Amino acid sequence: METFEEHMQFYREQHSSLGCKITHMFGVPLIAASIPVAIFNWRLGAAMFGGGWVLQFIGHYAFQKNNPVFLEDPKNPWTYCSALVFVGEEWTKLLSGKPLADANATPKTPTPPAPLS
Repeated sequence: METFEEHMQFYREQHSSLGCKITHMFGVPLIAASIPVAIFNWRLGAAMFGGGWVLQFIGHYAFQKNNPVFLEDPKNPWTYCSALVFVGEEWTKLLSGKPLADANATPKTPTPPAPLS
């Protein structure tokens, strides 16, 4: 099994677009908060849980253009821990005035096809 640090690196790579980061910054906390809320109000908890997942999928399919990490291995506990750490890191960046976009990240541009000989 990979280490947490290795999984975090992979998780960050799969969540690099600004839109994906923003949707996760709201979606992950909604999902996490829905669990204790559901104990007292199951309808509100279910709505929060569902809304959080909708935001996650929007982030991946509309902005990041990839599948959510949890779909690859839903039983991997590192994925759920990584989501919480990642969102905490992103909120810390935002609240400390740092940009969410990684200035060192190079945008992924498609490689043009080689000319035919």
